[in-house]
Amino acid sequence: MISAYTAEDIRAAERPLLEEGQPLMQRAARALAGHVAKRMRTPEAPHVLVLAGSGANGGDALHAAAILRGEGITADAISTAESLHEQGAAALRAADGMIHPLAQLAPEDLGALLTEADLVLDAIVGIGGRPEIPVGLVPLLEAVSAAGVPVLAVDLPSFVDATTGQAAPGALAAQETVTFGALKAGLLLPGGAELAGRIHPVDLGLEEHLPPAPAVRRLENDDVRALWPHPGRDATKYSRGVVALAAGSVRFPGAAVLATSGAARAGAGMVRCLAPQAVLDLVLRARPEIVGHRTDTVDLEEIGRTHALVVGPGLPGEDPRTRTGVALLADGGDLDRGVIDAGGLEAITPQQHFGPDVVLTPHRGEADRLSERFGLDTHLPGPALATALAGRTGATVLLKGAITLIAPGDGAPLRSQDDATAQLATAGTGDVLAGVLGTLLAAGLNGPDAAALAAILHGRAGRLASLDGRLPLVALDVADHLPRALGDILADALS
Repeated sequence: MISAYTAEDIRAAERPLLEEGQPLMQRAARALAGHVAKRMRTPEAPHVLVLAGSGANGGDALHAAAILRGEGITADAISTAESLHEQGAAALRAADGMIHPLAQLAPEDLGALLTEADLVLDAIVGIGGRPEIPVGLVPLLEAVSAAGVPVLAVDLPSFVDATTGQAAPGALAAQETVTFGALKAGLLLPGGAELAGRIHPVDLGLEEHLPPAPAVRRLENDDVRALWPHPGRDATKYSRGVVALAAGSVRFPGAAVLATSGAARAGAGMVRCLAPQAVLDLVLRARPEIVGHRTDTVDLEEIGRTHALVVGPGLPGEDPRTRTGVALLADGGDLDRGVIDAGGLEAITPQQHFGPDVVLTPHRGEADRLSERFGLDTHLPGPALATALAGRTGATVLLKGAITLIAPGDGAPLRSQDDATAQLATAGTGDVLAGVLGTLLAAGLNGPDAAALAAILHGRAGRLASLDGRLPLVALDVADHLPRALGDILADALS
């Protein structure tokens, strides 16, 4: 599991080490220089250009540039501020490196420096940066972007909030980020995540000084292997989990096919579909293993044994199945595990409250409408909005997007998953996700873990179905690729 922390937490963890006189900057610089040197093996005469600001972030990069010069790699700098980190600048000059004040560079001189460069180190601002670019630096950033030189961010991309991930328009997109001490929360959140590229953490010995709970968590393959429910030799369809789906309508019958396919292909012991006969006929033609219940409401006594309920795919908010299903999952209802998706979100009232094993799955537009109904600020950025919705409803909130955000209903740290492809932005893929999530809840996983695993598996299946984003897909392709996606993750554990 990847853990990331706020800027304040990281500063507090660094403080006792700095007070002891530990050389954190030198360690960071050596690690940065080592990573750059390894990357620069290909060009015959590699040239690195540092964009150095006035703070410690610039100091890290200037010291690294001096080390690189000692290893035979040409490294120079452009100073983006009136002053520089004194020791870092002195080290680079002592290694015969050039420092060019940006204010004194003509456009053609800047162009020449960028033409010579094989790599740009973005060290303008670091952990204290704000998502605002000073007017005087805009031409520099535009020139770097236009030149197409690969960028490596030092600690985090400049003009990204280290805690929230908010990024200034025009901030440089890095291929890689070498980050020091601890992962910054903003590197895992929308905005920062899109600019950071591949992240390489550098251990500076902060771990024992960091808080026990990070600001953001991200699950990895090892976590999927540890959490995924594996049936034992004595398993039955009931012990594996029974998920019921109130899904599909005359207008959107296919949603029931997609949601039940997601549930079935994710490994449910039994999948029930609660729908009108016309919808059931379509579902059973596609998936004969589904148990159909012709009904216009959700009545657990009539349906039979059910461990989790999915409400909403393809349903209008006023449908009786939607209203009775949401009521069953609310406090005082007969079921405390389930998914409220699509039309189900429209049926939630401000008076209803849920437990953390109920997962709401809005996209941004649905989240805004739900927030307005609950009197929340709809202008909040995604992480804050998901957290506010979870706090107000008590449910775990899975906010769909390029970065999937999961705010646990019990107030635990935010989750952030980045496993998907833009090809998943097509009709019906959310129905498949709802089915996968329902299966994991029925198997007994808690809400946040089920949501994170569902996001990972759904995203990986989408990548497989689209050949890693190169080809378009349709929603049923995603369901069909779920077993392969899971198999790829579990392969090491099963071998």
